[in-house]
Amino acid sequence: MQPSSQNEPVGQAFLPAGADRNVRPTSEAALAERLERGELVAYAPCPFALPNADERAFLYQQKLRTSKKNIAFNPKSGRLTGFQVQSTQRAARLNSILADFSQNATTWLAGALPRYASCWRPDRATYRPEEEATRKLRLTARNDLLHIDAFPSRPSGGWRILRLYVNIHPTASRVWATSETFGKLFEQYGVAAGLPHAFTEGWTVRLQEGLLRLFQPAKSNRSDYDRFMLRFHHFLKTSDHFQERAPRKLWHFAPGTAWLAFTDALSHADLRGRYALEHSFFISPDALSHPEIAPAAILQKACGMPVLPSAA
Repeated sequence: MQPSSQNEPVGQAFLPAGADRNVRPTSEAALAERLERGELVAYAPCPFALPNADERAFLYQQKLRTSKKNIAFNPKSGRLTGFQVQSTQRAARLNSILADFSQNATTWLAGALPRYASCWRPDRATYRPEEEATRKLRLTARNDLLHIDAFPSRPSGGWRILRLYVNIHPTASRVWATSETFGKLFEQYGVAAGLPHAFTEGWTVRLQEGLLRLFQPAKSNRSDYDRFMLRFHHFLKTSDHFQERAPRKLWHFAPGTAWLAFTDALSHADLRGRYALEHSFFISPDALSHPEIAPAAILQKACGMPVLPSAA
């Protein structure tokens, strides 16, 4: 099994959970190099065990709770959110399936990238049951527009955002587009988006941060870096110039395919597909092979002053 970065459909049918898989398709150094330089790396088939056929059939029946984008499992607390509760038994089964996915994905990724795993913070595992092409979401929440990732409710504090996706649709490919990396986008649009210390946040952002301080006091200190990244995320999604003129590479991920990317630096859009699993990880700057090309380093160099607290 080899990682793929081709513009052709990738993937195979689901393998049984006990099938032999190579958990190290490439060296750790080579994989980290590709990811940190903004590549998307795809694996066909997925290199770890996925929910079995009965469990996938159960997942296909799940519906989102009103106003929620995804069904989310927090591996730290074991809490599941975002789903319509049908019964306590079904809720427990859904929790178990996503907990197993989280464990399997984390174990495989820790084997592939042990340096990252030595000091990472696993974030949410999510299930995405809705069709991306037809979802009715506000502009800045849409996944089908090219963007870089920044989490409004979970500031990264300068840690990188590594995300692992798997298409579990029974027959259809999931279609993505990728475009420029953060460094190139920052050169083109960084000033227009509003650099730190040269931009005054609007009242809606100040209100959002006030609510974050109220309900999540441990996460209330949003850095200049996090403010910029969220602003840049919104800027790219609302920029007609970028959305219409950016170069695009299309990806067609067949059922059973997994893919991995630093989505805080690789601009991407989830154009079409439903029934996907995803797991996010915050990667410490201390674990990076090339911290100098991380978004935080690029932003700080451009500003000529710190954009993160000294302890970050």
